[in-house]
Amino acid sequence: MPFFRFRNAYRTVAILAAAMLLLAPAASGAACLICDEVVELDGVRANCFLQDYEKFLSTARSSETSNTEVDLSACAGDDGRERRGLDRMPGLLSLGSESSARNQRELRSVYIFDEASLVCLKRLLDGHEGKIDPSVRFDLVENCKP
Repeated sequence: MPFFRFRNAYRTVAILAAAMLLLAPAASGAACLICDEVVELDGVRANCFLQDYEKFLSTARSSETSNTEVDLSACAGDDGRERRGLDRMPGLLSLGSESSARNQRELRSVYIFDEASLVCLKRLLDGHEGKIDPSVRFDLVENCKP
C-alpha cells in the first residue's frame, strides 16, 4: 500500500513541475511593475525621444528586464537632478507648495519604459497630429492594448 501513495506523490510533483515550466514563459512576459503608464511631453522632449528612440530601444532589448530609463533632461535643458519619486507627486507636497506646484507645472524628463511601451509611445508620437504641448497626455495602458 505505501508504494501506491509514493507513486501518486511522484505523479503530483511531476504534474506541478510540468505546469511551472509551461507557465514560466508567460510570467517572464508579465507587465513591468515600475514602468510609467502616463507620459506628458512638450515638443522638445518629444523630439528628443524620437531622436534617441533607437538608442533607448537597443538598451531595453539588451537589458535582462527589458526595461530602460529614458532620460530626456539633456534635450530639455534640465539640470539632470530631477528623478522619479515623492517630490514629483504634487498631492503629497505640503499645503503651501501644492498651489505653487500647480501654477508651475513642470514636466518630467525621466521615465522608465519597457520595450513594448517604447514602441507604443513612438507609434503614438508618429501618429499624433497637431502641436505637442504639456496638455497632451499619452496613456500607455489605454492606448497600447494588444
